[in-house]
Amino acid sequence: MIDELDVEDNAAARLELSRPWRGDRGQIRPEVQWAGDGVVLVTVFLPVSELAAEAAALAIARQMGLSDPQVVHKSVAHPAEGTLCEVKGRLEVSVDPSSLVLPQRVEELGEEEVRSFVAGRGGLRVVAATVGEDEHSVGMREIIDIKHGGLERFGVECHYLGTSVPVNKVLDAAVELDVDAVLISTIITHAGVHRLNMRRLADLARERGVRDRFLLIGGGTQVTDEEAKDCGLDAGFGRGARGIDVASFLVRRMRQREVGRDPRSPARGQGP
Repeated sequence: MIDELDVEDNAAARLELSRPWRGDRGQIRPEVQWAGDGVVLVTVFLPVSELAAEAAALAIARQMGLSDPQVVHKSVAHPAEGTLCEVKGRLEVSVDPSSLVLPQRVEELGEEEVRSFVAGRGGLRVVAATVGEDEHSVGMREIIDIKHGGLERFGVECHYLGTSVPVNKVLDAAVELDVDAVLISTIITHAGVHRLNMRRLADLARERGVRDRFLLIGGGTQVTDEEAKDCGLDAGFGRGARGIDVASFLVRRMRQREVGRDPRSPARGQGP
């Protein structure tokens, strides 16, 4: 093997420079071309013309601490709206892996275990809706519909009320249908509407004296489990959630609730 002639720019020198960013115990730093090169891509929308947006994007990138910023892409959304810019730059930061607090991943239950639980208790019933003035339906459909591997796949009886449903109507249906859980989807997040709707459901359930009767679950692309619980619900499911995730939560929580139940009490559909 012939040694590289350039003493400043060669493989050995580059490997030595990147040593802190390599290996299982190394610092974590953004990279694109070389290990730990610090290169990042930032997307910013600016309500100005194309030329002004490019200059402003570079100025903003410098204020963010990016060195050598470059606008690598720009697109005018509409002359009356503004311009989308993508800026590449180098960020001189790193993270110590030992300082990170990783979220705990809740393992999903097996499909047969969920089906067995649902069948063993004589069925499980939920009411679902997109609440407020929100017309999004795809996310909720993926959670409940059998064709998407949703709750119906496990024998759960799902009553879907549709979109833009008032929160009080959802609770009315839950009482009338005698469900086990209430699922609301709330995608619109302007002015914290998703939080308002989740709080409204929890507060209304308490006012009507049925809070302990139902499991209350919120969902949406911006919803987190912690946020939903802060709003008074039992759980929240955000971006990427699937039917098996919600089903696993329902089974686990209902098992907890039934620990103290009289074993002589019949399950739904098994007597008076």
